This record gives sequence, C-alpha cells and structure tokens, in this order.
Amino acid sequence: MKILPMHRLWIVLVLLVAAILLRVFLGTQLSQYNTQIESVPLEGAPYAKYVKVAPGASMFFTWGITASPRSKVIARESLEDDDRYGDTYTQAHRVMTTLTSDLDEVGLTLRDVVNVRAYVVGDEESPPDFDGWNRAFMEFFGTQDNPHQPARTTVGISRLFISQYKIEVEFVAVFPEGRGPFVQGSRHWLDYERSGRVAEETHPIWKSYGRSHFPMSTGKVVDSGQALFFGSAVMGDTKFKMPPGMPVNPMMYGKVPDQAKSILTKTAAALKSGDLSYRDVFFMRTIMYPEKGQAIGRNFGLFGREYSKYFNNGSNSNKPTRTVMSAPGYADLGPLMSLEMYGVVPEPDALFEDGEHIASIGRPDAISSPAVAVSSDASTVWMSGVIAPGEDLSLAEETSASLDKLSERLNDAGASLSDVVHLRLYLEASNTKRDTDAVKKALESYFKAQEVTHRPALTVLPIVDLPGGAKIEVEAMAGIK
Repeated sequence: MKILPMHRLWIVLVLLVAAILLRVFLGTQLSQYNTQIESVPLEGAPYAKYVKVAPGASMFFTWGITASPRSKVIARESLEDDDRYGDTYTQAHRVMTTLTSDLDEVGLTLRDVVNVRAYVVGDEESPPDFDGWNRAFMEFFGTQDNPHQPARTTVGISRLFISQYKIEVEFVAVFPEGRGPFVQGSRHWLDYERSGRVAEETHPIWKSYGRSHFPMSTGKVVDSGQALFFGSAVMGDTKFKMPPGMPVNPMMYGKVPDQAKSILTKTAAALKSGDLSYRDVFFMRTIMYPEKGQAIGRNFGLFGREYSKYFNNGSNSNKPTRTVMSAPGYADLGPLMSLEMYGVVPEPDALFEDGEHIASIGRPDAISSPAVAVSSDASTVWMSGVIAPGEDLSLAEETSASLDKLSERLNDAGASLSDVVHLRLYLEASNTKRDTDAVKKALESYFKAQEVTHRPALTVLPIVDLPGGAKIEVEAMAGIK
C-alpha cells in the first residue's frame, strides 16, 4: 500500500477538517431558517409575493413603531424643527432597528417576519418618500446576512401623532417551533415571568409587552394552536336614523367622542354575536380622518378617553397592541375615524362548522362580513399589496385588474378569493364618495362574476398616495387547508 508523504497527509487532514466545519456552518445557517413559514419571492421586488404560515403557529403582532429623536440634544429643540427626527430614510432605519430589538426581546429575528405594513407621510406639496423607505427596508431584508423577504404593503398617509414623524411600520412575525415565551423554562419565558405583566392578561394564550404604564401593549405574542379573527374597518353611525334616499349631513355623525363611542359600541355588538368580547382583542388599528381646524393629537386624545372606558380598566385589564395614524378617509362625508380589530376565538368549536376553516362573525352584507375567523388547523397566507396601474384605466377598471392579479397570486398559493379572510383596499381618491362607490361597485361585481362564496372582512380606505402612480392597492390575508 502506497503511503502519502507527510506534507500531503497534512493537506488531506486540513481539507477534511475544513469540510466538516463547512458542513457544521451550513447546518447552522440552514437551521436559522424558520420552517413554519414559506416565503415566495416576487421577481424584481425586495419583498415576497406572499408568505405562507403553517397551521396554528405562534405569532407576534407589534404595534406601529415611529422614530425616536436622533439625540437628546435634538429632542430638546423646538417642535417646529421639521428635521428634528430626520428624513424618511433616517426615520425608517431607526424604526427597523427598534423593531429588530422588539423581535429579539421575544425570541425572534428578522428571518421570522411574515408581514410588513409601512405608512409613509406625505401631501400634495411633499409626496411620501417611498424611495427613502425602500432604501432602509433593503438594508434589513433580502441582504447577505438576512436573505429572507416578508410580504409587504406600503401606502401614503396624511400624518402621524407628531407632525415631524414621516413613517410608521408594523410587523407580524411567526415563531419557529420550540422558541419563544411560551416555551416553559426558556430564557424568554423567564424574562416574561419577571416582567410582572401576568396579572393584567385576559387570556393565558397571549403574552403582552411594553411598559406597564402604557395604555396599550407594544406587542402581543399569541400562543400556538389558536383560531384568530380579523375585523372589518368600522365607522360610526349617524346620531339619528336617516330616511332612505335622504342625503346625509356630515354634522349628523357628531364629533370624535360621539363617533368613537358609536364605533366601540358597534364593534362590541359584532363581537358578542360571535360569543366574543373586548377581552379577546389583541390588536387594534385606529385611523383618524383630518378634521379642518382640529389638531390630530387632540383627536387621538379624545379617542383615548373613549378607549379607556372599554380597555385597560377595572372591568377589562386588556391592553391591545395598537397602530394609530391619520389618512384622508371620509372626513368630507362626516366620519372622522375608523377602527380595525384582531383577536382570538376562545371557543372555536361553536363557531366553525364541520370541515370549515373560515367563518363569518356577524351577518355578511353584499360585499363583506363584520369579522372573519380562521381556524387553527388552516394555513394563513399573507399577501403583499397588489397594484395594476394603467394610464388608460378608470378606477373601477384598475380595481378589477388588481383583483385579477391578486387572484393569480392566491391561486399560486393554493387559495382563492373565497378563502380571503381580510381584504384591504387603499385608494387615492380625489372625490371620496364617487371613488369609494366606484370601488365598492367594482368589488361587488367582481365577487359575483367569480362566484366568491365567502365574504371577507373589508377595509376600503382613501389615502394620500400609492407607489407607482397607482389609483388603488389591494392587500389580502387568506386561510387555506
């Protein structure tokens, strides 16, 4: 037998050790990928076409994050300084850094994010800086260190709680199996137990984060194996019932406190119809519509007074995670705000019929359901916002084209429009009533033509601007078996 010279033997040994180390390294890298999610790339985009989540996975819903001052010196400067918090890119980078820390607090990384929503502030004189947001986004996702890409939706809004804020971002993330604060004995389980927040929880199936004096949570972790519900955007009713065909006077809706009370009362009734209550709500999206001559911050405060009658009190200690913003909405028609809610279904057996994976809470109208639940044995599919702009298309035609595109992506994921749990339509409206009526009519016609058997929860929101000059953007979340 031929014996290798000593120097060649050393070379073979070094190569063998290198191969073993490379195998270990690649195994470690691959183990960092979350097997609970499947991200399907969208050609030419820095985000996914959609992300599919395994049935019953444990999920983390963050609040809407805005920028912090760049330094204490800047923080002490006048509120009139428009550059106090930096431009959109600077703020977006800070927001993403903060969200990364929030993920780490509960045992997650950017690789576990399934859905990103960004609200970028702009107006006619200074349009939303979508490019600045994209620059920041691409420094956190689709990189060499983090090749993962989540689903994403980006829209332009009027403003945020502080006028110098230029962007707000919220995440939905999913835990890999065996990780997170519900894994007893783990570091994140121990950290939560030490936080002192256990007593305030209204459910053993979620864990809340944030400072104890906050009126809302900064994030909610929902345990695995839960059925979830997603609510339509709710607006207040007029103070008096109007005769059929009589035009509505905007003054009939009342001011923010009246509308907040109406919305919270209506939502409580819708939840009750499904044997649910505000103790079951873990996420809330509050959208204020600008009222002429009225400070946005004051309106948020007025809503907060009504909110405190239903949440974070002696009757209901629950503090939902919350996103707040301002968009054009329907202020010219009278409504000054709308509200969306997500929650858990504590007793799903009473809600889902045999073999069904989605169920309506409340009676559907011609287009939508007040809220829709998805069973714990169904996969959820989080779709990126879809736009199909065309220079010669009317708003109704662009709506249909966007729904066609959404249907194609749903089919690719093994779903259809009948599987959609929550549908959100953002439209750049110059004439609120005319444009909203056109979109709703196009949506109803499309549902009938496609024989959509289940009506989703629905949000139709007029906003400031959309990427690519689109008139409408369509976003969906579906449930499939």
